[in-house]
Amino acid sequence: MGKSFGVVNLIALLFFAALLVGYMNYIGKEKEEIERLKLSYAIDYSADAGTAAMLGTSDLDMDYTKDKFFSVDPQLALDTFLDVFCFNYDLHPTEQNRAYIKDFIPVAAVAAQDGYYIASPQIVRNQNGLYPETPANDSYWDLVFGMKLPYSYEYEEVSYALNMGMTETLAISGNQLYKHQGLPPTDSGIMSITNAREIINQTVSNEMASRIDQLNEVNPNWKNFFYIPNQLTTFSGVNPIESPSFLILVQGVTLNTTRPISGFSISGTSIDRVRMVAGYIRFGVKYYTYVDLVPAGIEVDEFFDTFNEAAKADYYPDLRTFEK
Repeated sequence: MGKSFGVVNLIALLFFAALLVGYMNYIGKEKEEIERLKLSYAIDYSADAGTAAMLGTSDLDMDYTKDKFFSVDPQLALDTFLDVFCFNYDLHPTEQNRAYIKDFIPVAAVAAQDGYYIASPQIVRNQNGLYPETPANDSYWDLVFGMKLPYSYEYEEVSYALNMGMTETLAISGNQLYKHQGLPPTDSGIMSITNAREIINQTVSNEMASRIDQLNEVNPNWKNFFYIPNQLTTFSGVNPIESPSFLILVQGVTLNTTRPISGFSISGTSIDRVRMVAGYIRFGVKYYTYVDLVPAGIEVDEFFDTFNEAAKADYYPDLRTFEK
């Protein structure tokens, strides 16, 4: 009886231990999934903030003769991303914390209207401070954007630089640079907008993948090897880059977990031109019309985005201007 009771207790103890191990394993996996979800949200929110910052109205440098063309600031996008990412993990956005977060970023890209920028870890200083390509004891790695690169396409020994406007392209034939109206030619006729977007997507995704390969080759002592996520290999299919975008890959994060977790985000936005509405006083009456239709000599008092906003501000349509 005593032996049988001891066997039963042993089986019960083993069963309880198995349940405890299973429960702890379940808790660990659930915590890891929560942290993975948190990382995904942190990357997305930070990327959105970076996109909004680089497209701030003060930096647009817009010209009404250039449809939807404006300048972007890739470094501002990255700096904003790092600051918001730090806040998501209760870190102050100090230089030390930003540098720590950069260690988890093998590549980032900013896709502008007529070209793109790629940031990847590079040696930026050495012992003498003269040759950043030469490693030395006090050299350090930093996430650095390179020069702007074109969305290039070649056909019959002519190089074309595509853009998101799709209205014209720059072409280089020999030593001659000229503007080519519309999209470039292909074997089957004029390139379609869909094909042009595929080329833009493939250009950016291939360059990002190439930078990851180069980083793994030149720095075998990095804390971990980076890999190319599926999102980077399916750009041509999903076409996420149709307007100015900020793309960033974050891998091997161990801020709140013992096992590294990773994430990838694409944040983009588009700029559309709006025909502004002006409000003014004419013959003692408050009128509104489009800005370009305001009569000569009339001083504009207010600007609105829509007719409804002008009407809510007690302005009336100036029918005389619309008849012209």
